[in-house]
Amino acid sequence: MDNAAKPDNGHVRHLIDAYLDGELSLERSLEVETHLGQCALCRADHESRRAVSNAVKAGAPRFAAPDSLRQAVLAGIKGSPAAPAPARAARPRRPALRGLALAASLLVAVGLGAGVTSWVLRPDADDVVAQEVESSYVRSLLVKDRLIDVASSDEHTVKPWLNRQLDFSPPVHDFTEQGFPLLGGRLDYVASRNVAVLVYRHRQHIINLMIWPARDGDVAAPEKAATRQGHNILYWHQDGMSYWAISDLNTADIAAFAKLVREAAARGAMGRE
Repeated sequence: MDNAAKPDNGHVRHLIDAYLDGELSLERSLEVETHLGQCALCRADHESRRAVSNAVKAGAPRFAAPDSLRQAVLAGIKGSPAAPAPARAARPRRPALRGLALAASLLVAVGLGAGVTSWVLRPDADDVVAQEVESSYVRSLLVKDRLIDVASSDEHTVKPWLNRQLDFSPPVHDFTEQGFPLLGGRLDYVASRNVAVLVYRHRQHIINLMIWPARDGDVAAPEKAATRQGHNILYWHQDGMSYWAISDLNTADIAAFAKLVREAAARGAMGRE
């Protein structure tokens, strides 16, 4: 992308909320991510908005709409007769006005409901990260030269390259003998920070393993699973790191890969003690 085509700060700030909600096209999301990786001001703005969103989702109370409201809205949608109004003096009435009144009442009900509970429909923090992980994986397969920055199956080539680019040292292991050869690594921007991505292959399938320091409060935990657009995701926290593995592999194969990663990380942690 040439300089004239790069989005400026004001343009990117205008897109940050849509980016956080996953409403941008692939091309526009890529532009925003590239800019966030280069612009400290916009990156701080993005992280601030993300923190507010996560805090609201974590701490705000939840309210369920009463059954009476649900039934009333469904009755209006289905055209069911409303409850009779109190008797009034006879007055000419145009049918169109009744339809408009019903539509207006439904809009008000939906609007009020959205104002109180729209955030409840937003995904939790892990779902947001899973969306970013899946977007990064898809872009790496679709965009030329996006998959790998340093191509090598040698751990002693990939790890030093990543160490020079990052503020942490990700564990790097090759699993060629187990059927998961290391292809190389790259940098990416996920969960409001630069992350290490290790790229593996299993038969004809590509696996992305994304690693970054765990947040305060994240502890060692069993694997959690997610599925997005046919892609299987496994993620866990171990030895101070967050691991996210994603691929179009079946669940058994990606679970076998994650087991290899966990065991290698555990051996590495024992070796450092």
